[in-house]
Amino acid sequence: MPILAADLVRQVKSAIQSLYSVQEVEAIAYLLVELSTGATRMDCHLGKEVEQPKDWEQVLARLATHEPWQYVLGKGWFRDRIFGLNPHTLIPRPETEELVDLVLEKITPNKTTCKVLDVGTGSGCIAISIALEALQAQVSAWEISPEAQTQAMQNATSLGAKVSIELQDVFQWSARSNSETWDIIVSNPPYVMFQEASQMDKHVTDFEPGLALFVPNANPLIFYQVLESMSSKHLKQDGWIMLEINQALGQETKALFSTNRWKNVELKQDFHGKDRFVIAQRDI
Repeated sequence: MPILAADLVRQVKSAIQSLYSVQEVEAIAYLLVELSTGATRMDCHLGKEVEQPKDWEQVLARLATHEPWQYVLGKGWFRDRIFGLNPHTLIPRPETEELVDLVLEKITPNKTTCKVLDVGTGSGCIAISIALEALQAQVSAWEISPEAQTQAMQNATSLGAKVSIELQDVFQWSARSNSETWDIIVSNPPYVMFQEASQMDKHVTDFEPGLALFVPNANPLIFYQVLESMSSKHLKQDGWIMLEINQALGQETKALFSTNRWKNVELKQDFHGKDRFVIAQRDI
């Protein structure tokens, strides 16, 4: 039975109004209705009728438990593309879109091929975006979770991206062939300390995969240490490593690359002005 799209928006707002800020409630409600029915914000204002989505009451109930709308719908936006998501994949963030921009800046347009490796690809949003936006890039990705790897492969297929996605634990990198080298290695690894969890929203801590989020309080740079070691062996001469980081550990992360193996080491800020990325170029 047809229902006003605006009524669906009101129902979403009612379900989540106590969980988010007024601005977030507004944005989530319109996004969810558009992705569920195709009705835009303008359609809602113009009184468009739509068919009520299947299992709508269940959708509202899940939203009311703090479950992110991206997991409820099984998809989310990244760089103006829709990526399939599941509970084993992080929800893509706008800051990570900036990491993709940093990679694209280092891919020379007239270079025949540029080999790029994305470590810990999750939904594949970084690797797939690079493959689609830099056609000369030869992109591969590693992922430790079989469920995330399956989702990333499905996303590559649905979006028409040529990306090789392997199951690989980065801590077992030394088992890889020494002949494997890349021009760019990019990663958004786990970097949230367990002690920071109490300051985070329930829709993150209760639903997003801890495997992709958290690191030990005693060694919060554990992934950056292994990425530095791996990259020092598997990056080509003058190749780049590009990392998303914990804003509270910018200087400490940058310091890992303050050796004679690296040059042009930079700590970069995101659009909020927070320390968010470290990039470095292999020297020797």
